[in-house]
Amino acid sequence: MGKQSRAKRERRERSSDLATITSCEGTWLERAPDAEEITRIDVAGRMLRGMRMQALQLGADRDAFNRFSLDIFRDERFAPLHFSDDLIEAILDEIGEPPVVEDESDPSFSEYLLRALGVVASARVRRVLAEQARRFLPQYVAGGQHKEALAIEHNCYMTVMSDAATPLLVQMLVSGLARYYETHEPDDAVA
Repeated sequence: MGKQSRAKRERRERSSDLATITSCEGTWLERAPDAEEITRIDVAGRMLRGMRMQALQLGADRDAFNRFSLDIFRDERFAPLHFSDDLIEAILDEIGEPPVVEDESDPSFSEYLLRALGVVASARVRRVLAEQARRFLPQYVAGGQHKEALAIEHNCYMTVMSDAATPLLVQMLVSGLARYYETHEPDDAVA
């Protein structure tokens, strides 16, 4: 592990649980939600529960729903939720580097992601990530992006209530891996 990684790890050991799981350190998501924010999240959640028919329509085609969800979680506003260097390094230590895939039909990268989630997606990680993602609901509801808000809410629910590789988990892992490799020199990367 390189100097940069060691320094980040030491800082995370002193910081909150959130920063050990995600890249939220130094962002608004690092702080726990206050009472006002909790109220806004609850109001958004209640409004979404009233949209049951739209939610059923959204989930009718599972593949389309997953693609739509992945597109949502690729948005830059979710960058603070990308998996932390600590989680990425745990994956690299346990199962090694991700494969380089040149053919779209090659399942090896998808299989790697599933194995990687098996390493780090504990109940605690799932809960923290879902709680943090729900904090975006008021923004989407206020912006009239109800379909997106429904997808976020469903992803949060499935992330906590199942062992599934949800789009939320997958995209935060993929983005965390990409960020890790962009910010670490080859000598710093775990072999």
